[in-house]
Amino acid sequence: MNKSRLDDATDQISIAVLMACHNRARVTKSFFDSIEISRSDKFNFRFYVTDDGSSDDTKSVLESHSFPIKITQGDGNLFWAKAMAKAEESIDHLHDGILWVNDDLKLFADAFENLFNCIKSHPNAVLVGQVVRFNTTRVIYGGYKSKSAHPLRLSLLNGTQSEDPDTFNGNFVYIPMEVRLAVGPINSFYYHAYADCDYGYRVRQLGYQIKLIPNFIGEGQTNTQPKFTNKWQQLKFFYNKKNNRLRDQIYFLTRFTKLRYMLLIPIFLATPFVKIIVTKKKQVSDD
Repeated sequence: MNKSRLDDATDQISIAVLMACHNRARVTKSFFDSIEISRSDKFNFRFYVTDDGSSDDTKSVLESHSFPIKITQGDGNLFWAKAMAKAEESIDHLHDGILWVNDDLKLFADAFENLFNCIKSHPNAVLVGQVVRFNTTRVIYGGYKSKSAHPLRLSLLNGTQSEDPDTFNGNFVYIPMEVRLAVGPINSFYYHAYADCDYGYRVRQLGYQIKLIPNFIGEGQTNTQPKFTNKWQQLKFFYNKKNNRLRDQIYFLTRFTKLRYMLLIPIFLATPFVKIIVTKKKQVSDD
């Protein structure tokens, strides 16, 4: 987006909003309720959504709000990354930028005012919204700094830190069209995990900035994980499509491990397996 567009107060910023949904109509409705409250006349939103085979009222919820929307149907086996990739493929209008959102996010009333001000300050940067746990100021999703040779050893930044992220969660991410055209689409090789982190690293590899949007963008919660009665259950959960499919791990590590550390990849892959086997009654957690 060029600067003259931002200087024209009469011209809205056109955003393609990408979202994936699956069988949580009540949660999806809550998201749209929050976006109606936080919407700003500085933006023109058009939604591109993949409904991944929902059997509840998700379709009705998607069609009931006031935003233009294009819905792509999935078969229930896409998960987040493949569903978001399908939504992105369906974009059929010219836009100034793309906004990734999760439908389990409740936006704060000033979310889009904060986004607009950040776009003005950093028009060619990827902008990441920080999500806090419900009724707290604890950041649970946002931007990350790399902290070791392992590209998945990351430290979650919080609102008091001035560092720029190396990568991010995909819960609320604004991507200017200049960056999107340079970096390309979401990588649909992944099913669920890794795709957002992959995109952040690709942004940085091409020399673009990633910035945290000042102030928290909204609130949400991490997923509740099951308790396991044996190691086999825990291993199946850890390596399933939604979490850490082995193919996804290998693909990600070979793409983003620095060349001088490539010989460590077998150790990176083996470590989680060993930890599960030797740890007593460990419960997997997103926190």
